[in-house]
Amino acid sequence: MNNFECEQFLELTLSLGRQYVETGAEIKRVEDSLYRIYKAYEFENIEIYAITSLIVATIKAPDGTHYTQSVRVNSGGSTDLGRLEDINALIRYICTNTPDIDKLSDIINNPKKTKPKKLLKCIGYMLAAGGFAVFFGGDMLDGAAAAVIAIAVYFMDYHFKLRNINNVIYTFIASLVSGIIALLFTHFGFGHNVDKVMIGVIMLLIPGLLLVNSIKEMFNRDVVTGLYRFVEAVFVAVAIAGGFAVSVLLLGGVLK
Repeated sequence: MNNFECEQFLELTLSLGRQYVETGAEIKRVEDSLYRIYKAYEFENIEIYAITSLIVATIKAPDGTHYTQSVRVNSGGSTDLGRLEDINALIRYICTNTPDIDKLSDIINNPKKTKPKKLLKCIGYMLAAGGFAVFFGGDMLDGAAAAVIAIAVYFMDYHFKLRNINNVIYTFIASLVSGIIALLFTHFGFGHNVDKVMIGVIMLLIPGLLLVNSIKEMFNRDVVTGLYRFVEAVFVAVAIAGGFAVSVLLLGGVLK
């Protein structure tokens, strides 16, 4: 590769790394994947530093020239396992086949994405919320109410794109709307225990994976990233509590 191609190559791979972080991948995995790509193209002295908001990479070409670039990651945290698997497959392909710059640019800038099965996702939301409502002591009517509210959460998540605003703000809005609907449902007889209905919906919003990943990051010695994700998980948990609390304060006394 000439100088221009090396710069373009580094820009493309960092763009791929940014996509990887935005799917919620572990930082150690992002660094390792980029390292494998650079090794496959026979670069040396590879240094990569990544956190959830920034990736910096320095590589040395066979002719001895060093190249350094950075890329800003504007979003990340929520985990998209389908997209994560697509990127994993793409990285394996790049390491195995080492395509030229034009081909690399095409497959990174125009990735093949697995088409999400919207109906199955919606059913998954319903089964999770309804199942947890019954599991925590509610009856079948409570489970049905939680399942219907899960449809509203699904639409807020995937159709209204509220999560793109900010994860904490989205969680507060989703919790507030869900709490109001749960209170209305139980007031009019669709559900007997409003607390059980709320618990079922809360299980859709709890940042369990984010919290576990934050601890894992810290054990991997990525302390900055781990703390960042841990603090985000705490804020999300507070947003959940705040959203449901506000819904109870707004309608709890009115609907008695």
